[in-house]
Amino acid sequence: MDKRALLLVGALALAGCQSAAERQAAATGEVDVQNASMKEVSGLTKAARSKPLMQPGTWESGTQLLSADFAPGANYDAQMASAKQAVRHAVKCQTASDLAPIDISNLEKVAGSCTFPRYVQKGGKVDIEIQCTQANGSRTRLVYTGTMAKQGYDVTVDQKTGEKGSADYAAVRLRVYGKRIGLCQGKAAG
Repeated sequence: MDKRALLLVGALALAGCQSAAERQAAATGEVDVQNASMKEVSGLTKAARSKPLMQPGTWESGTQLLSADFAPGANYDAQMASAKQAVRHAVKCQTASDLAPIDISNLEKVAGSCTFPRYVQKGGKVDIEIQCTQANGSRTRLVYTGTMAKQGYDVTVDQKTGEKGSADYAAVRLRVYGKRIGLCQGKAAG
């Protein structure tokens, strides 16, 4: 069998393994599911990576800390300092792989068992809610809302762990933004 036939057989086998939703995500780069498992969302987001949502080039991007609140105690100052370190601003050349959505398949390694009440990334909008529970029972809720397009993004991230008054309480709100400002100077952004 020649190489082309072997590639075709491999592609057909892979396509046969994809769900209809994964094929749709691969074709459009968009995901829209409710009450989904980590496995389902991971498969959909991996499929969607084949259709880039943002255009390579020089991007101005950053992260703003909008608010932070932690349980009082010995770790308060360290947690506040860590939250302030999230603040960034940069102008740099971004390749297609730099702009690809993050691989969420490893989220459960750091956040515990996770479910997705909603994961919507379509039509230029982002509306994602993730709920995770660690082995010790600590619960974290992440909500991403905003816009994402070929030339820019502006997303608010709300992360809340525990309940106010509990020892593990943490609530952080960030704004993550970026806009494409042109072609990369001196190197390709492919």
